[in-house]
Amino acid sequence: MEHRLIIEKFGKIERAVIQAAPFTLFVGDNNSGKSYLLSLLWRIYSEDEWSVLFEDLEEQKLYREICERISSLVLGLEEGPNQEIRISSEKLLKVLNHTLDRNKDRFVSGIFNAKQVSIQRLSVEIPEKFDLSIKIWQEKNRINVSYNAGKTRLSFPKTMMEDEIEFASAIICKNILLWLLKGESRYRDKSNVVYFPAARTGFILAKNIINKVGRQKTFDVSEIYGRKEEEMEPFTKPIIRFLDALEELSLEHKTQYGEIVTWIEENMTHGVVQYNKETGNEIRYVPEGSRVSLPLRTSSAVITELTPLLLLLKYKQRLRVICYEEPEMCLHPQLQQEMGRLLIRLVNSGISMIATTHSDIIVQHINNMCRLHEMDVPEKLMENLGIDKEDVISIQDVAVYQLTDRGTHSVVDRIPPTDGEFKVETFTNALMKILAQTSEVQDFEGE
Repeated sequence: MEHRLIIEKFGKIERAVIQAAPFTLFVGDNNSGKSYLLSLLWRIYSEDEWSVLFEDLEEQKLYREICERISSLVLGLEEGPNQEIRISSEKLLKVLNHTLDRNKDRFVSGIFNAKQVSIQRLSVEIPEKFDLSIKIWQEKNRINVSYNAGKTRLSFPKTMMEDEIEFASAIICKNILLWLLKGESRYRDKSNVVYFPAARTGFILAKNIINKVGRQKTFDVSEIYGRKEEEMEPFTKPIIRFLDALEELSLEHKTQYGEIVTWIEENMTHGVVQYNKETGNEIRYVPEGSRVSLPLRTSSAVITELTPLLLLLKYKQRLRVICYEEPEMCLHPQLQQEMGRLLIRLVNSGISMIATTHSDIIVQHINNMCRLHEMDVPEKLMENLGIDKEDVISIQDVAVYQLTDRGTHSVVDRIPPTDGEFKVETFTNALMKILAQTSEVQDFEGE
């Protein structure tokens, strides 16, 4: 399904048409809106059926009609074991885009805890029209519902009263709208969508102090519109949820990302990051070859930068989406290439990656891995390059968007692959400028 998010007049962004891929990159000028886009996508993929976006849906006649059809479908199970209805994508999109338009400003102001943040347009486009099949059947004591060609399923108790059936029908309809909003079923579970802010080192080091003060004082504008402006706290919703994710980790969870964790600790941190149960789950670092664990505050910047990712990979049961702000932060060029390698490995493990970056090294590494994916590379060459099969990625799984600051607004363009790679103008221009300057300095020296 070709799915596009249409965004207009959001911060500095004049207009953006975003079609996310398993690996989506935003590159471009400072202060051009990359973090705004990343935060917006994070919140969209974090939403559930109780989202502020779906408030007052019941006022739409078309929504009520769809819910009534679903209710009739459930009631019709008494007449047969399986029931099915089809609803056109045009009708569903009409309902979705109407509610997006109605609630969009409240939605985006809640991201930043600032009522001044607004958006002129937030909508979904799906060019190809289709009929969505909704199937319902009984199994033991449950009523099962499937849509999206059976990829998405919901289940309810068989013994539902009439008002409970109406409630279940609303849940089904809202879940379908969420699927249309997000575009993929893998974004369905909001608890598995995490955001890594650019200031993650500061937050990881100050995490316990922030929790003592009480981050709940940082409120959501969408929930308490009546409070005074001066009462607002400095954190945005992505940062609050980032801190929540770290606080909610369970040491009992068995990681499914063990190989990636080991790779990071061997190739990037050269040591182990872990919670220390004996000191109240304090985060500690054990350098390679040492038995002594160190407080995180005594570790280098690369350790503190990678610690949030390591902790989530170790102690969170599952990750679906990572929104990563400037993953190259504090990394030497050699480690930036390793970061590019890590990001691809995460994507190949089933985690969708959305990132902002200023690193031409990361982009070039992705280009190289896209090229290798398309070629029949001998194992010996792969071995000489130090590349494994989980390091390469199809160019079809990568989307790169460039944001260009025009002063009063920013332009967002998707960069199509050319000759098997993504050519990022903003990086090329900067490199050409410094090369030209170097040449002039050398010419002057020669004179």
